[in-house]
Amino acid sequence: MNRVLAGVGVEFGRTVWSIAVEAGPWVLLSLVAGGLVHEFVASTRLARWLGRRGPVGLAAAVLLGALLPICSCGVVPLAVSFYRAGLRTGTVMAFTAATPIINPAAVILSLALLGPRITAAYVLLGLVLPVLLGLATERWGEGPVGADAGAAAVRPLSPEAPPPGGSLGWRVVRALGWGILELGPSIGFYLLVGVLLAALVMVLVPQGWIAHYLGGSSLLGLAAVALFGASIYVCAVANIPVAATLLAAGAGPGAAIVFLVTGTATNLPELLALYHTIGKRTVLLYASALVAASFVAGMVVNAWLLPGFIPVFDPLRGLDGVAASARWQPTVSAGVATASVYLLAVLGCWGGWLRIRRRLRGRDDAGGCGGGCCGAD
Repeated sequence: MNRVLAGVGVEFGRTVWSIAVEAGPWVLLSLVAGGLVHEFVASTRLARWLGRRGPVGLAAAVLLGALLPICSCGVVPLAVSFYRAGLRTGTVMAFTAATPIINPAAVILSLALLGPRITAAYVLLGLVLPVLLGLATERWGEGPVGADAGAAAVRPLSPEAPPPGGSLGWRVVRALGWGILELGPSIGFYLLVGVLLAALVMVLVPQGWIAHYLGGSSLLGLAAVALFGASIYVCAVANIPVAATLLAAGAGPGAAIVFLVTGTATNLPELLALYHTIGKRTVLLYASALVAASFVAGMVVNAWLLPGFIPVFDPLRGLDGVAASARWQPTVSAGVATASVYLLAVLGCWGGWLRIRRRLRGRDDAGGCGGGCCGAD
């Protein structure tokens, strides 16, 4: 029993480290980009496109996200920065969905391993679904950011707004300070908790369980793929071989489509961080709508678009596709990845300490009222 627990503990630690090393550099880069967004976005041309109402603003957010090779954890700081800069909720969530689902490297690798028909369905869903999610969260999600969302007062996103004072160098320093020292602890804490939960789920699921129980084209199998994909962390490029494994094990093309979407666009670290920074109702709507929409898309692919699909794998074409995909996917040195993990761990622990200190101060303040002068909620 002790050996089993020790083995599980070792595997859990390796999984946590694997997720952190893969996501860490992109989270740190997104914190830097988020600081720059917070400082500069209101006076840029980008704001004019992203700030537009209706499909134009959503389409701009989706296209911007589809070009960025950032994972679902890495997109969180940038999405929160857009939100706190005054961008509409629907545009933020459309960008949040599109960024991890699809990027040039993932499309090339999908062509090599999954074939053109599944890739076409994957790209179409990756472009259309974020727009639909944006419309839904814009209609039924939380309103503009305010004090209740945990942010200080921010300026509205307006191309005509005058830029804040200071030289360019000072503004860059101020942007980096805000992104890393202010946004970093709050985001880092929730990402840290989410990574631990995602690693726990991945360790507790036995190897081979995905291929054995999630295969086939049944509705139950699609639902299981959707829920499982939403709970674990896999980046878009790493998700393609998993989808190919599902197909090889006998799963229908709809299951591959569902996993390509939910496995990249949702995971516990991302959802937990967004839940506490952008809004509870928005994130619950985002996650449930994405899982449900991917499930429906999987049924459509199985029943009407690709009935009787037979996977055909070409090893030589697959190797060529992997090589082409690698040229589009930025690489990070081991030293940079390790340093980013340590820095984010410090930020996450710092954020946890700040939360504990706020709780303790709140209890002290409540105790000092004499037990009846503070009123009741």
